[in-house]
Amino acid sequence: MQHYYEHLFQKSLENIVRGEKIISQDIENKDFNTQIFWLSTRRFISHAKSIVYLCDKKQNLEALMLLRPIIELVVNLRWVIEDTTGKNREQFVKATEYKFNNDIPRMAGYWSDESLVQRMKTIGFDQDYYNAVVKKLHEELHENPAVIARAHKKDLTLMGSESIFSIVCQFTGHLLKVANELYPNKYFLSSGDAYCNPN
Repeated sequence: MQHYYEHLFQKSLENIVRGEKIISQDIENKDFNTQIFWLSTRRFISHAKSIVYLCDKKQNLEALMLLRPIIELVVNLRWVIEDTTGKNREQFVKATEYKFNNDIPRMAGYWSDESLVQRMKTIGFDQDYYNAVVKKLHEELHENPAVIARAHKKDLTLMGSESIFSIVCQFTGHLLKVANELYPNKYFLSSGDAYCNPN
């Protein structure tokens, strides 16, 4: 069905925007998990709205550039919240302490002991998914010769907008999974409402 994932994503995004407004009330007095979910949701909404705009303008390559931060955002959220040892939360909090160099935040090295692929595996993704999605984004966004050679064609990327919306729907589902754990049967759609196969 044409534009299936686009419509599904926009419906889910509208729900997330409404939910974020509700949970933002008195957020400073909430627990760590609620606060990190809210902060992550705000960034998710910003990236997501930009993806919708860019795809509408046929700027798919630019929209792809926002898929990677959405993936990392949602993976990190689940990786921190679902860890029962507290180690991942400790790494996250420690990494928020910027060092400044001439008033510019300086970040050196990785904030986590685990790579993105390891964090994804921890929350249930497999190596095949990482290879098919994350490595594909890496290929598209890093200017290797094969990608540059495609620039003589009309489209700068082979990934159409429906493919982009399909991926972002998957990670919307993971964001909603956390939402429903924190706010069961309240403000948010179920994770299954954000991503399912079209008839």
